[in-house]
Parts: sequence; C-alpha cells; structure tokens
Amino acid sequence: MNPGPSPASGKAETSTRRRLLRMSGVAGLFLLSGCTEDVGEELPKNTKWPSAALKPELPVTERTDVLEERIEALADAEITDEDEFGAAFDDYALEVEAVEREQNVLSIEYVNTEQYSAGDLHDIAPIAGAFAALLDSGYDALELGITVLDGAPASFGSASIEAEWAAAYNDGGLSAKEYGELVATTVESTRRPPEVGVSPRE
Repeated sequence: MNPGPSPASGKAETSTRRRLLRMSGVAGLFLLSGCTEDVGEELPKNTKWPSAALKPELPVTERTDVLEERIEALADAEITDEDEFGAAFDDYALEVEAVEREQNVLSIEYVNTEQYSAGDLHDIAPIAGAFAALLDSGYDALELGITVLDGAPASFGSASIEAEWAAAYNDGGLSAKEYGELVATTVESTRRPPEVGVSPRE
C-alpha cells in the first residue's frame, strides 16, 4: 500500500508552483511593457492640439468694452429732442420704427438688422449714450423704454433705462461701463419657434 506524498512534500510543491507563477507574472509584465513602448514609438507625435481651431483669437472683446465704446460714441452728440434722438443712429445697424413720448416716459422701437451676428447690446449701448446726451441738453424724462423688433413677428426684445442712471453718468458718478452694465441688466428677449403650417403626416 502506497502511503502517498507526505505533507512536507506537498507544501514544497505548492511553494514551488507559487514561485513559478510569480516569475512568469513578472516576465509577462516586462514583455508587455516592451510591446506597449514599441506601439507608442510607431505612432507619429502629436504636433497640434485638436481644439486649436475652436479657440477664439486673442484679445477677446469684453462685453463691458463694447458697452463703453458705443455709449461714449454718442454721449457727446448734440441731441436736443425726439427727432434728433431718432436720427442719431444712422451709422448703426438698426432701423428706428418709432420714437414716442407718453407723459414722462420716452420710448423707441427699432429693428435690429444684425441680431444674429452682433446681439442686442451692440444697439442698446449707443441708444443709452444718445439718451444720456438728450438728458444732458435739458430734455426732461424719467425713463427710456426700448423695444427690439426683427423680421419675425413672434420675436422681440426689450430694455429700459432710468434717467437717474444717465444723469449719474453725465455727472461722472458712473463710468460708461457701469452705466452700460445697469442698462444690460434690464435686457429681456423672447423668441418663439415659428409655426409650421404643414401636418406631420403630410
């Protein structure tokens, strides 16, 4: 009768197997690292960031810079009444539809002809400058209401300018940027999707 392997010989075989497994694992990692390095060397080096085309050209124009420049462009103009106020924007991409006064509130409606490329602030800033010039000439109003129109009757925007903001700018209490930022906080825009006159089944 064969007594079989002794416990001591079984432990030795297990220990030997573990050593072989460890050595083969280390060798495998070494070979794998060599293969990975070879693959990396085969690929060309990246010499250009993929997102480079998406970066804006520097320097980027800040919103406050646009407000300041356009407010100052008209704030020194000679504007004394509603007619001169409405005619002050001939050099800008807006078409004045109406300038009206009701009690102490002056209002202007205009079509923004470059809404999608420039935005409403590009037009509201010179309007703010012209309103400051109008008040500086002695014109009396408490507020200017602005209505922005475009070619689609379902689209519009609005803004308002308090006379005290314009007066503070004229007196030096507000910079053009600060005055512009106050006006910018009042801008509201609503756009509804166009109605489609065709049934989805057609």
